[in-house]
Amino acid sequence: MDIKKQIKLRTIFIKYLFMFCISTIVIMLALLILYSIIFSSINVLPANYAENKLMEQKNEISSSKNVTPSLIPDTCKYGVYTNDGKIISGNLNPKEATKAWDAVKNSEKGSNFLHHYLKIPRENEVCIVQYSISSQYTSPTLRKFLPNPDLFLIFLFCFGFILEGFFLAYNFGKKFTKNMELLQDAAKKIQNENLDFSIKYSGIFEIDNVLSSMDEMKEALKTSMKKQWDLEQERRKQISSLAHDIKTPLTIVRGNAELLEETNQTDEQKEYTNYIIDSAHDMQQYIKALIEISKADIGYILQKEELDSKKYLDIIYNHINALTSIKKIKVDLKINNLPKVFKADFNLLQRAIMNVVSNAVDYSKENGTIIFSVDQISNYIRFTICDDGNGFSKEALLNAKQQFYMGDLSRSSKSHYGMGLYIADSIVKQHNGKMELTNSNVTKGAEINIYIPI
Repeated sequence: MDIKKQIKLRTIFIKYLFMFCISTIVIMLALLILYSIIFSSINVLPANYAENKLMEQKNEISSSKNVTPSLIPDTCKYGVYTNDGKIISGNLNPKEATKAWDAVKNSEKGSNFLHHYLKIPRENEVCIVQYSISSQYTSPTLRKFLPNPDLFLIFLFCFGFILEGFFLAYNFGKKFTKNMELLQDAAKKIQNENLDFSIKYSGIFEIDNVLSSMDEMKEALKTSMKKQWDLEQERRKQISSLAHDIKTPLTIVRGNAELLEETNQTDEQKEYTNYIIDSAHDMQQYIKALIEISKADIGYILQKEELDSKKYLDIIYNHINALTSIKKIKVDLKINNLPKVFKADFNLLQRAIMNVVSNAVDYSKENGTIIFSVDQISNYIRFTICDDGNGFSKEALLNAKQQFYMGDLSRSSKSHYGMGLYIADSIVKQHNGKMELTNSNVTKGAEINIYIPI
């Protein structure tokens, strides 16, 4: 796939930084325009209004007989003190009065974080006025219920600044995450050994470099896995051929041993001859198992056909009855919601089912019961086989489908070589189905479910 026009991460960061700066300037201009509108339409007093007004009223406040609220600008508060700092009158509360005195007791003017103070000497007393250098509404009602215009402007700027930062960060994160998902998707597919896909590029230089390296790694891994697969297939074919080649001389050995058995032999010779015959028989079983495993590994050639469900089940049921009759095991057949037809390889599917049933027969109790049920689950026909044996151990539930697995002592048998369920699972997988192992809640024995797509 062609790599689209690339851009570096540095360029993207600069782009977002530029957008952030432009957005901040736009917010500031918008707030200045808003402030001008408020200033002109709602009659906002300038920031130095109180200070200028006090300068005009200072002499009158100093010389008047009594200090009354009418002498003080309505945006200010005041207090009249004795020369030693005791409050006489005014509208400052006790805490404010103390702060005001402390601010100007040694000077004419003072201030703290929130307010400014002006000390106006009077005859045998002092008037201290508290005011703020900030814009104020002309209306006392607005001053009471709204923050002053300066604070309101700062609040709007902070809100707009945070909103702008959040929006740009969200937009950048969303875009970056989308591009990073391309990396994650490619890594996940390679991890799952799904190598038949094309790498999608993001258009970001740094990410595309990583994606390009992953593409090269994918192709190298694909080539390596193909070589490994070819070698493995060749090895399996050689093992299968070798097993077939061994069968012929082994048959001759067994045949000659059986002929020797018919001659006049001493008891000792008969014993040795029986050893040869029994060992040859065991070796033939091992070779048969090896050939079956090789076929399962290489893969069976499927000949799928449309099967009539009812007729197919009749055939399977007859085979199961023939197999279970040896141990006088009862077969409980349960059919529910059966599809009319389904597609499968007649012989291979029968073999998979009978492999599972054979295991169930071996591990079922004498005169026991095997439940064989068939139903439709979604787009699958499901074959369920339950025995009344000891069931699967936790280890067996994980490993029983592996070739040559014979680790479950509670379900071991000398007549098996750990290949029955492996072969059944291989056949089911070639049908694009699945085989699940569990323990039955009904019989308390093993339960195996085979799902074949309809």
